[in-house]
Amino acid sequence: MSDRLNLPSESDIKNILKLDQNKLPSFPQVAAKLMEASRDETISLEDVSKIIETDPGISARVLEVVNSAFYGLRRKVTTLSEAVVILGLDEIKKLALGMTIFENMFKKGGAKEFDRLLFWRHSIAVAVLSMELAKETGYPDPEEAYISGLLHDVGKIFMDLQGRQDYGAFIRDLSMSTDLVIEKERSVIGLGHDDIGAYFCAQWQLPEKLVLAVKYHHQPFEHQNLSGEEKKLISIVSMADFLCWTQGMGSFDFIRPPILAPEVEKNIAPEEVEIIKCILAMNREVEEISAFYQFAFPSVSQLKENLLWANLKLSKANTRYYFQPAPQVQFQENTPRQEETTSQDLGFELGKSLAKAKNIKEVLDIVMFQVGCIFQPCHWSILLKDPKTGDLVFSVVVGANKQKLQGVKLPKGEGIAGHIMETGESLIIKDVSKDKRFSGRVDKHTRFRTRSIIGTPLKTDGKIFGVIELVNRINDNSFSENDLKFLSDIAEYAAIAIERSYYTQALTNIATKDTLTGLKNRWSFERSVSGKKEFKIKYGSVFSMLVIQINGLDRLKSEKGKTECERGLVALAEALKDTKRRDDTLFRYGDNSFIALLPLTYSDGADQARQRIETAVSKDFLTKGIPPLPLTIQTHTMDSDDAGQLKALVAKALAKSKSTPDRENIADIQDNLQPLLEKEQAKEQVKEERLTKKDPGNSDKFGKMVSLSGDFKRLKTGEFGRIRVEQVSLSAIGFRISKSHRIRVNDFLDIQFNLDDIKRSLIKRRIVIREIKGNYIHAEYYNPPPYAKNLGFYIFS
Repeated sequence: MSDRLNLPSESDIKNILKLDQNKLPSFPQVAAKLMEASRDETISLEDVSKIIETDPGISARVLEVVNSAFYGLRRKVTTLSEAVVILGLDEIKKLALGMTIFENMFKKGGAKEFDRLLFWRHSIAVAVLSMELAKETGYPDPEEAYISGLLHDVGKIFMDLQGRQDYGAFIRDLSMSTDLVIEKERSVIGLGHDDIGAYFCAQWQLPEKLVLAVKYHHQPFEHQNLSGEEKKLISIVSMADFLCWTQGMGSFDFIRPPILAPEVEKNIAPEEVEIIKCILAMNREVEEISAFYQFAFPSVSQLKENLLWANLKLSKANTRYYFQPAPQVQFQENTPRQEETTSQDLGFELGKSLAKAKNIKEVLDIVMFQVGCIFQPCHWSILLKDPKTGDLVFSVVVGANKQKLQGVKLPKGEGIAGHIMETGESLIIKDVSKDKRFSGRVDKHTRFRTRSIIGTPLKTDGKIFGVIELVNRINDNSFSENDLKFLSDIAEYAAIAIERSYYTQALTNIATKDTLTGLKNRWSFERSVSGKKEFKIKYGSVFSMLVIQINGLDRLKSEKGKTECERGLVALAEALKDTKRRDDTLFRYGDNSFIALLPLTYSDGADQARQRIETAVSKDFLTKGIPPLPLTIQTHTMDSDDAGQLKALVAKALAKSKSTPDRENIADIQDNLQPLLEKEQAKEQVKEERLTKKDPGNSDKFGKMVSLSGDFKRLKTGEFGRIRVEQVSLSAIGFRISKSHRIRVNDFLDIQFNLDDIKRSLIKRRIVIREIKGNYIHAEYYNPPPYAKNLGFYIFS
């Protein structure tokens, strides 16, 4: 091996690893022979069969795969040579090579936090994408790129199995930080997985070009004396690794895309490569390989494209915020903040919080909380576009007017927000009485007096889908140009996070739900019945299943047309939803089949469910003027201990049921964001109502009755004193105070009090006075954090 590798010494490796020869993984002989065969253009199918036959386990697995339902063969294949002919030379080499490496090197793990199936999925994805990028960029040996991608993270295996430090603890700490994986490895462990992986690849005497790719896939390499092909191979693997992380296919169960070395884009410019074409080819390839490992990669082309670019932009924004200081923003000293935020670490804090957001509502809540902490406005809103009318909707409202403004529509083009939406320009209006663009209609509706406004668009790729608008400051000062610049930076970050969350949710819905009916799909059914313990908890010791089939659907489509049949399918799904009990689960298994799982239901209950469905279908179809669909409904009652056979039972019963087609077109973000948010808000409201029904005394309306002592400080005058908290909720508080204090409605107070829980948790809030009755004051929290864990647990305990 040449000096260009700069490999760590044996003593360096011994400082990091234990090097127990009995536990060190060795490179499998079958894999080595297949690698050698890959470089031989004259090798025959018979020669490949002989190599694979030397490993009985791999031989059996190949035969199992070729006889699986995925290939749909009418007869059973019993010889390896025939399997090789059916699968093809390239496929059999890749599958067998991958399987030998997986079984011999990657399968066994040390730390439970290091999910080997997740890691292997990442390795396979990087391998396939490396091969596709190699083809796309004209690299002469795509299979070499495949193998390089397969082994690029092999160093992590050694760190897990032989590390002197607990790799599981390292992963736990890493998940709680925002550090790059490779930098954290070097600072905590002493070496990165790239150096360790390259060391062992060299020990195995693998080709130097492959070792270079493993060594430099996270490191700058321009200064090394490398050939053009070597640089391109490193860049291919680096780019494939980066893209897989941004697609949610990393080697750990959290999102942490690496930062590409500058020379990677010199060798492979993303804008000049058909990345989406490579991604889609990767998806198809991995779907076939997944038969070996029982994991799936559902995808839709347009969605994948949107998700890819959203993640690329988010990574670039993260990089920019990580390396550049944020503008200076002054906080008032008396601002109580449960989650401290300073100007220098805002980008870090915002990015960390947004990365954990599960949906659009959580993203917007986090953004609004940070805006409140930084700018301290009296009122602030996010307005989103109504796709039907083009009007702006006050979708998320915080501050003085939230009850009156939530859901109110601002006609297209009206007011400052309307102007921002139409022009895409950020605006600062220090005195709205002197600006003709200001509309006083909202003030009349809310009885609020607007003095100054700053606003900025939420946009991505030139498409504007909303506006962030801030009204008045609580200290009566006007907003500044520096405020506007900082708000614009936050809006850019927020827009990227919103876009990413939007398309991620769309991907999840398409992966788990049928796009036509909204019911769970076949993948969801198979996942639901795969865990015996979880299934028994959810469905009880005895359950029933209804298998609902539409007879002659293909004939009906040709007679009545696709549109009319889809109306019938939607109507059938609605009838199923109307007749189901709360804990029943519905699935659309195939194009002409549905399944209902009924927990704790015996055969008589299953018959009653069948009769309810038949009655509802007849009634609903007649009411809607839809020709009835001919149905067959089978009932099965089973013991939960037999649930493991359920997948096979259904697959056999519905063997002729085709998969439902993917819907390729995903609504643009500006056309569907507001309706999606409304659904999320409605779901959250239902959840809150359930909590209220369980314990009305703990509802947000009435609060929890308590007796807690605390302190207050009045912002306007600086006077302070004691309070006795009598009611507390997640958004409001009721307390008593001495009559001698001259507090008025709409005054701002900073308060703090200790809960009487085990930890004596300290709660700090800024509040706005809403009602005064004698010495009893009702107030709302000015800007409560979106995740108030201590207070939440306390109230609902």
